[in-house]
Amino acid sequence: MMIDSYLPAWPLHPDGVFWVGAALVLATLTGESVFRFLRWPRLVGYAAAGMILAAGGAGLNVYELQNSARAIVDTALAVLLFEIGHRVNLRWLRANPALLGMSLFESALGFGAVWILLVFLGFTALHSAIVSGVLMATSPAVVLRISSEFRSNGQVTERLLLLSALNTFYALLICSLLLGMMDADGPQGATASALHLLYLLGGSVLAAALLAWAVNWVERHFDFRDEGGALMLVGLIVLTLSLTRMLNWSALLTPLLAGALLRWRSPRPRLWPQHFGTAGGVLMVLLFLILGLSLNARILLAGGAAAALVIVVRLAAKLAAVLALGRVSGASWRQSVALGLSLNPASGVSFVLALSFLSSSAGAALHPMLAVAFSAIALLELLAPLLTRWALGYCADIAPDSASRSNGEAA
Repeated sequence: MMIDSYLPAWPLHPDGVFWVGAALVLATLTGESVFRFLRWPRLVGYAAAGMILAAGGAGLNVYELQNSARAIVDTALAVLLFEIGHRVNLRWLRANPALLGMSLFESALGFGAVWILLVFLGFTALHSAIVSGVLMATSPAVVLRISSEFRSNGQVTERLLLLSALNTFYALLICSLLLGMMDADGPQGATASALHLLYLLGGSVLAAALLAWAVNWVERHFDFRDEGGALMLVGLIVLTLSLTRMLNWSALLTPLLAGALLRWRSPRPRLWPQHFGTAGGVLMVLLFLILGLSLNARILLAGGAAAALVIVVRLAAKLAAVLALGRVSGASWRQSVALGLSLNPASGVSFVLALSFLSSSAGAALHPMLAVAFSAIALLELLAPLLTRWALGYCADIAPDSASRSNGEAA
């Protein structure tokens, strides 16, 4: 017995680290396979791997998402929102005001079209507004991944980055206002909701300014193109994320505003590793893997039919808005079609916004409505990146051999 005491117990029982490693390996293999053989975005493979694992019984309950998984999602989104905030040039809006009009119109028309559809389907006005607000945003994660993986470069790509940052900003404000309305009771409800929004917005602007100042100061002593500088940048974003959580400010709005403020102070874009190096790259894989694990077949069955209608109406509204103002803003018909189609991805930001309503005081009553939102996010997470990839190729922002060049460099 003493001789055998060092041997492992049989059968073996893998711990959580084993399953995390296995999930990462599967996600990476699936992502690389769809990229190399189909020339699809890797993130489609990451999300599909999560859904495959969920179908095998390893899924996460989206209504009771574990703290560790939620922390990974929030951190990855904070990095992405800071990056896209820095990628967009808000001075462009002053030079071309029609772009701001296009942004407001596509967001408002998308919100209104989805709201009308859901009210027609029998949802209350408030519940319909919640789903419309959640789905207003174009996923910054998808936009950044596709533009970087396929070296997308051109007018449509730059407009896509700008419009996705702006409609994400609108979605965050509207959902914050709706959350305040739900949590406020009595005759003072409207006043309390307005004060809640002012507190959240003011605090987020303050935190964003502090983060932008810190990054600007650290930049004098670190080279962000190196791994050490990139890790320092991720650390600053994580610290700010923790601060906003403690003070009940917006963990999504703060990094987006910080990136935009940093670019506003210095119009020249900074050079740093994609998604801030290896740590950021792992966070991106985990983000889409967790979304795939959470958005499983049960979610699709619960709200899939209504979600399919919502997706069609949302796509038509965004496309119509861009086509209406495309020529005024200086885009050709072909570019306007490509931009309208490429605005449809919804992923991490919409997912986290939906989760925020689950944790509200009326969260239990929102399950039927949020099932539609989660179903739409799941379908858009798989299908919309393919549409965006095709649209950017259609307008020639992606060169025909871009995927093969990236493939060769990766090899």
